[in-house]
Amino acid sequence: MSKMNTKALVEGAILASVTAVLGIMVYYMPFLSLLGMFWPTPIIIVGFRNGFKVSLVSAIVAALIVAIFTEPFSGLYMFLVFGIAGIVMGSLMYKRVKASINVTISGLVLAVCSVFGILFGFFLAGQSATNAMEEMMNLMSQSIDSAAELYRSMGIAEEQLKNTIDTMKESLTAIRYVIPTLFLLSGMFFSFINYKSVKLILGRMRHEIEDLTPFSKWRVPDNFSLGMLIILLLTMIGSYLKIPNMDTVQINIIYIIKWVFTIIGLAAASFLLDKYGIKKALKIIILFLLFTSLSNYLTIAGLIDTIFDLRKLRKKHIGGI
Repeated sequence: MSKMNTKALVEGAILASVTAVLGIMVYYMPFLSLLGMFWPTPIIIVGFRNGFKVSLVSAIVAALIVAIFTEPFSGLYMFLVFGIAGIVMGSLMYKRVKASINVTISGLVLAVCSVFGILFGFFLAGQSATNAMEEMMNLMSQSIDSAAELYRSMGIAEEQLKNTIDTMKESLTAIRYVIPTLFLLSGMFFSFINYKSVKLILGRMRHEIEDLTPFSKWRVPDNFSLGMLIILLLTMIGSYLKIPNMDTVQINIIYIIKWVFTIIGLAAASFLLDKYGIKKALKIIILFLLFTSLSNYLTIAGLIDTIFDLRKLRKKHIGGI
């Protein structure tokens, strides 16, 4: 047993070093910032192979190394945001929890930890999160105005320019209210990416873990629509009773519902393309164009597919997100 523990600790130390190097690279080379989303990957692998305790120690060691070679807050932030989420995902893998449940729980943890990490950063800086948000919004609004002046100097028609500016500023105002949804979606996305990358790495190490359901067969869980409808009605009642911030909650619920059905619509489109034997490269291009240009139609398609089960997935008892 002692040898097994020693081996686990050595493996944890090695992967903690890899994690730390990745964090230091992201800090000193901002153009590699996208690699930051993979910071939890070694921690997840440690958790899958050795359990919760070793992954916790590895995450703490990696954070300490990052803090020593960069600045204390960077190491603390990486542990709070990515380390905890990596520990959770690795532990759930160790316990062989279903893939879809693992990604969902880990995504929620990552979203909550991201919010906490940012608020903690503002606290250490002695700055109010609300004031920082206002300053950021004002800066973005000024950027829009500066861009408008540039286009005016290029001879763009004022009427056409006004419509574009109004749309951009309305979108900027909307972002203020849907920030919780953005955190939730980003948490789920990064959780999905990490799970797939870990599965790929563990596959090379001859470890078999459950894969997520193929995208073309994704569907919402049973009673999801009814549950979200009940929540939406409760928020409407809360708004009617003048409960503080209930309007913001309602807007976020609506956006979450929209994005869920948009993804389901995209999955239905993927299912249709597979049915007609579209090549993978062309399929990806088509799905990308649909998502970026016709997302509202995808939402409607996802809602119709959920109601009428056009792909006949319920009969096969598969899917789920």
